[in-house]
Amino acid sequence: MEKIEKFQIVFNNPTATYFAGETVYGYGWLVVKEAVYVSSICLEAIGEAKVEWMTSSDIQNSDEEIFNHTSVLPIKGEKQINDEGVLHSGSHYFPFEFTLPQRLPSSFKGKHGRLRYYVRMSVYSQGVFPQSGPHTERTSKFAVIGSLDLNNEPDASLPVENDTFEAVGSWCCIAGTVTAMLKLDRKGYTIKEAIPVYAEIKNLSARRIASTQVSLIQNVTYYSYRGRFSESTTLVTVHKGRIAPRGKQTWNRELLSVPTVPPSHLRGCKIIDVQYSIELCIKPCGVARKVKLPVDIVIGTVALRDQQHKVTCHPLLSPEDNNFPFPFFSANDDSEVFLTDLSMHNMLPTAPPWEEDDEIP
Repeated sequence: MEKIEKFQIVFNNPTATYFAGETVYGYGWLVVKEAVYVSSICLEAIGEAKVEWMTSSDIQNSDEEIFNHTSVLPIKGEKQINDEGVLHSGSHYFPFEFTLPQRLPSSFKGKHGRLRYYVRMSVYSQGVFPQSGPHTERTSKFAVIGSLDLNNEPDASLPVENDTFEAVGSWCCIAGTVTAMLKLDRKGYTIKEAIPVYAEIKNLSARRIASTQVSLIQNVTYYSYRGRFSESTTLVTVHKGRIAPRGKQTWNRELLSVPTVPPSHLRGCKIIDVQYSIELCIKPCGVARKVKLPVDIVIGTVALRDQQHKVTCHPLLSPEDNNFPFPFFSANDDSEVFLTDLSMHNMLPTAPPWEEDDEIP
């Protein structure tokens, strides 16, 4: 296909990010240097999950198809095609659209697995599609934000609390004990919300506490046919200072912001599970084990009904931008396509390019 000068995919959303249940619009932009015969153009929208990790004896892996949409885009009827199947020199546009299922899980990327979505468009120059014939193709990723309604989650509106009483020091020299309590107003929170944290630490030992911190932890479990593997990642941390021997420290509504992360559970994917927790970590001075106190939370996309007007957001996070309308899809007549107006909108490819280490196998 050396006659093709440029072949790119353009989405209507400049960030190439869509919510589950939303319709994805876009087009293939093909620039040919001279006339070329095209037998067919195929569009594939694919969502897939893959996990892989190494054990002491072998490598465990698994994969799962999450979403698959395939369609053949029409060639006949394009305004710049005089003969059926022949593309003359210049630019040609091939609009596409597909609707994402309502229960689609969010995009995700971890150390030992990922769930991603992409569009692949293939142009076949001859032969019987799709079994034979030379072709060229382009692949562009898009992101999906799955839906998790906190109103449907058990105990999401109820407060959560945990406490501990632990010895401080090494196994041969116990310096005393530390008591700690961690409490949240409720279990369920939404993306970009700030979580008020309540905590109380009493240092009943003769050793000074070097520092305390509260973190938002993402706990991921990967599943294969023969086992599972878990990993934890610290997303956000808030620090506080020292506690003197026989001293006390109080956290009173210290805010911990929820970044843009996939909702809890990653429902719709069987081989990756995502959970979240808030963890209080107490670090004594010297050689001593850290004291860790976690409470589980749920992160969703739809706030609790009695909290929808009380959500506290991080002051540095910008509000969501509205997607601009797709320039050549008419809202009144879905069949009407205005290819001649494309140059007026300065539409450029919006999907991010593939990283060198992120190729589709």
